[in-house]
Amino acid sequence: MINREVIIMRKNSSLIAVLMLVLMIAVIAAGSGNFGQAAEPININIMALSGTTGLSMVKMFEDNPVLSTGVNVTYSIVSNPQQMTAKIISGEADIAAVPTNTAALLYNKGIAIKIGAITNWGVTYLAGRDLSVKKWTDLKGKTIAVTGKGATPDILFRRFLKANGLDPERDVKLEYYPTPAELAQLVIAEKTDLAVIPEPWVTEVMLRSPSARVLLDFQEEWKRLENRKESYPQSCLVVSTKLYQEHPEAVKTFLQQAGLASDWVNDNRAQAGILAEKFVKISANAATDAIPRCNFRFAIASSVKNEVDYFLNSLFEFDPEFLGGKLPDAAFYLPQ
Repeated sequence: MINREVIIMRKNSSLIAVLMLVLMIAVIAAGSGNFGQAAEPININIMALSGTTGLSMVKMFEDNPVLSTGVNVTYSIVSNPQQMTAKIISGEADIAAVPTNTAALLYNKGIAIKIGAITNWGVTYLAGRDLSVKKWTDLKGKTIAVTGKGATPDILFRRFLKANGLDPERDVKLEYYPTPAELAQLVIAEKTDLAVIPEPWVTEVMLRSPSARVLLDFQEEWKRLENRKESYPQSCLVVSTKLYQEHPEAVKTFLQQAGLASDWVNDNRAQAGILAEKFVKISANAATDAIPRCNFRFAIASSVKNEVDYFLNSLFEFDPEFLGGKLPDAAFYLPQ
């Protein structure tokens, strides 16, 4: 005769086993997210300043190359450096094309970014209609319009004035304007005769104001004063440390594609000009003609560390506050 208590115990054991199996399935499903669904896509925001930094990337804006499976990329142009700085600080920009000294300043302020690549090697010129200016000392007593107080063109201009025996505070009058686009319009309207301005706005000015000329070349002056074969690394690509740590392969692919895009711009000027008008909001003719003076040469930052360090050290010696009171350490550079 079968014991009734044994039957009850066996039934209870079976019920417990079923409940445990159900619980295990629930735990596994919870641990893997929504069972059977794909992982959430990764969104990367890539931003460039209007002008030269954006011009070197127009092929990427057009093609939006795939960086990695499950990665969505949004490209955007930012109109002025102040807006770009705010977007980097807030974390809105995952990758950004900015002046190299701005990258160093933000890094020194504790913003979690790394410099990934150099995009151009100097694009700044003194342009205008005052043809009496043939050398730096001819600027004594002149009024010069400058784009962006404290930006790279301003820093270098004051440094070059001092190196040529002129006091920027006494021997010249400097008038500042927030963006190259605004300054270009003033030159075209003949409201200023001398302007420190980068490409491609220099070419825009000369196309629309035939009497305007390039008067002084900042890149040549840098090489002369510093006895360097290479010009200065004016613009760069920075990457958020978080993005690099979480998705290093996507960052690596982006830098590879950015290098190819830069080469394409150099080799396909007319087509690049058309894309520049579409994305960077500068005329196709100006962009096409400006490219040779934009000095695009893409280089991974760590591979040209000596040139970047030399440039930053030169700015630091002129005024440490341009870089936040110190030079960036080796961790500033994205590992190769």
